[in-house]
Amino acid sequence: MTELSPRLFCAASMVRGCTKIVDIGTDHAYLPAFLVLNKNAQDVLACDIGIGPLRNAEKTVEMYSLQNNIKLRISDGLKEVSEDEADEIIICGMGGTLIAEILSAAEWIKRNGMHLILQPMTHSEDVRHFLCKNGFSVSEEQYVTDNDRVYCCISADYTGNSEPLNEGYCYFGKLPVSGETAVRFIAKRLQMLETKTEALEKADPENVILPKLREIRKYYEERMQCDCTGNL
Repeated sequence: MTELSPRLFCAASMVRGCTKIVDIGTDHAYLPAFLVLNKNAQDVLACDIGIGPLRNAEKTVEMYSLQNNIKLRISDGLKEVSEDEADEIIICGMGGTLIAEILSAAEWIKRNGMHLILQPMTHSEDVRHFLCKNGFSVSEEQYVTDNDRVYCCISADYTGNSEPLNEGYCYFGKLPVSGETAVRFIAKRLQMLETKTEALEKADPENVILPKLREIRKYYEERMQCDCTGNL
């Protein structure tokens, strides 16, 4: 089949080949088709909230004769997916706030063996915030450029151990960073942070959000200093 876009290929590279894979927001079902055709998965449950996207997905499934491997379902997030249908959940192409809301509405995902692959288009801090508070540990983050825009892709496993919430980590992700793509992503996040901080300092120096923004900046500076000295 046609190659995946860079951001979807990045998500596909994190798949571990569990027997119960669910793709939320599947749209054309390109990712499930790629996984099955490349032997990364035997069966995938592909879900989307609308009938239009599922019709597009159906065309892809029929084109590659994958009716026995890819099951299509209308579902608002994970609402129509049961616990016994998922060991590995993929959510790509949505805002981080929406991804966190989808995960929060499915309490059953909090169990041993659950693996999440999440690719937020925006607000990745909301995704990390959810993971830290709900017993998931980030095992890997990758950065990828697609149509001149940089995305992060997060792989996380349920451990049951809620990690201390660090606003800096939620905002910037795993540091230290290396590689041009990661540096671009972090630089953009830093610019957004500085712009927001400067605007609030001028408009409302006593704003309750400012201490959090300064904490995020301090985290970034400390971690980058560790990266430069080689002491983590």
